[in-house]
Amino acid sequence: MIGIFDSGLGGIFLLKELSQQFPKQSFIYLADRKNFPYGEKSSSLVRSLVKKNINFLINQGAEHIIVACNTASVTLRDADSHQVPVKGVIEASLRQAKKDSLNKKVGLLATLGTVKSQVFLKKVKKLNFNLQIYQQACSLLAPFVEQGGWNINRHIAKNKELDSLLEKYLQPLINKGVDTVIMGCTHYLYLEPAIKKYIGKNKKTVGPVNFLIKDLYRTSQLLYGPDSLGLNKVRIHSKKQEQKNKRIRTKETNNKKINIFINGQNKDFGQQLHQIWEQKKDIPISIKII
Repeated sequence: MIGIFDSGLGGIFLLKELSQQFPKQSFIYLADRKNFPYGEKSSSLVRSLVKKNINFLINQGAEHIIVACNTASVTLRDADSHQVPVKGVIEASLRQAKKDSLNKKVGLLATLGTVKSQVFLKKVKKLNFNLQIYQQACSLLAPFVEQGGWNINRHIAKNKELDSLLEKYLQPLINKGVDTVIMGCTHYLYLEPAIKKYIGKNKKTVGPVNFLIKDLYRTSQLLYGPDSLGLNKVRIHSKKQEQKNKRIRTKETNNKKINIFINGQNKDFGQQLHQIWEQKKDIPISIKII
């Protein structure tokens, strides 16, 4: 079972993507809405919340844990000892940026806490990546998503607000000449279409998804043996094969479940979740308040 936690809806994007890639796996997700937003809190407080959330997921049976919140990932230490593998999202995003950036000028959209920590700058130096990182604190983007901006097509009235926010946060990065923008908060992944539209086709947006998938699979092989997570590597070659693959995925999906725990405010969360999660009919999803 894979455990994921975030301060709200942000990590649901990762949950959905990973669930599709690992069709045999069950998932447990913790939304710590009681303490949203993490980005405005002290690093010591966030670190204590991270420890508490990790222990909760382990007690629920998680065998791998992803800290979906960038601000929370900042508090992870190499010396930390956990009962199960715990991964943050920062290094995964940087590896994708290194792969995608041509001029090596990379913009970072992140919470105030992440920017203040300078963790992306420190990690780039530690990894010896030839990247120049330009940071931009975005205090209003995560709240915008939590309040319904996760689907701008259903919230047309908020488009003008989003346009104003993107100009405020993205234009300084564009003026620096960046060719790649890291979405340094999982909430921003919902806004990727709008961010891409603003920065233009010749620039790229990156997040942690692709490298998280690879890292999860690699860690699983080392600890539990080949294909222990059931990575979805099925390729479609013909209509007949496609039908066979669909039957395989359906059989695998029938044995999985997704448990979502919400700590604190539950207003609109369930409705938003099921609107985001288009595959809700195929996978049993339970929501519990703690």
